[in-house]
Parts: sequence; structure tokens; C-alpha cells
Amino acid sequence: MKQIILWLLLVLPWLSLFFLKMITVRRYIPVALFMTVIHSLAYQAAHHYGWWNEKGSSLFGWDTIIPVPWVYGAYFVIVIWVFHFTFGKFWRYLTVNILLDGGFMYIVYPIWGRLGLVSGNSTLPTITVVAMMVGFSLIIYLFQLWLDGAQSNLDDQN
Repeated sequence: MKQIILWLLLVLPWLSLFFLKMITVRRYIPVALFMTVIHSLAYQAAHHYGWWNEKGSSLFGWDTIIPVPWVYGAYFVIVIWVFHFTFGKFWRYLTVNILLDGGFMYIVYPIWGRLGLVSGNSTLPTITVVAMMVGFSLIIYLFQLWLDGAQSNLDDQN
């Protein structure tokens, strides 16, 4: 059952992108990829420094450090959806991210821990992880602003 849930967490978010216009998906794919890199680095650092351990969310056996279903499935696609609904409205974006990150860490993550989908072993306080996630969201917001500015400059030159 656990493997089925992990596969669904990897595949279903991607299927949800069919409900967006292709231009929207193309616009926000770079920021989602950037967030994937940030999350991958964060999981590497967490493994190295012993902040948390996600062995319970391995889908393939080789993904014990970076959980593929979360980082390359759900997180990736959620970034696109959040940017679709909130980009350009910073306070809405920040509020949505705080609610999603806090809700995930304080409500969803403990439930998944009881179901065995995540290990739940962390040396960091939950609020620290939420603050880290919100910090990442601020970084990627700035990245998207930069991308839009660069695209605008290219459009002006043509």
C-alpha cells in the first residue's frame, strides 16, 4: 500500500498539469526546476548534517537521501500551481506558502509518519523546517521576478 501511495504522489501531481494552459506550465517550469535543485541540496545537507532522515519515503531503493515522490513529483508541481495562482501578488504568495508549508509540517507530515510514508526523525524543530521552506519560497519568488525581467528585456530587444 505504501508503494502505491508513493507512486500516486509522484504521478498524480504531474497529471494535474493538464488542467493548466501550456503557456503557464512553460512559464513556471524553470522556477519549479530551480526549487527542485534547492530541495535536492537541502536533502543532501540534511543527510550530511543529520537534520532529518527520509528512508521511509524511498520509492526505488536508491532514493534514500532525496525522496523522489516529494521532490520530483508533488513539490515540483505544487510550485507551478502556487505561482499560477499567486505570482505578482507577493503577500498572497507569501501567505499561501506559509499556510502550505506550516500545514504540511504540522498536519500532513505527522499523519504520513504514522502511516510509515516518512520517517519523522528530525533533529531540527518543526518551526525551523517551516522557516527553511518559507525561505526557499522567497528565493524562488525572486528567481521568477528575475526570469520575468530577463524575458521582458528579450521581448523589448526583438
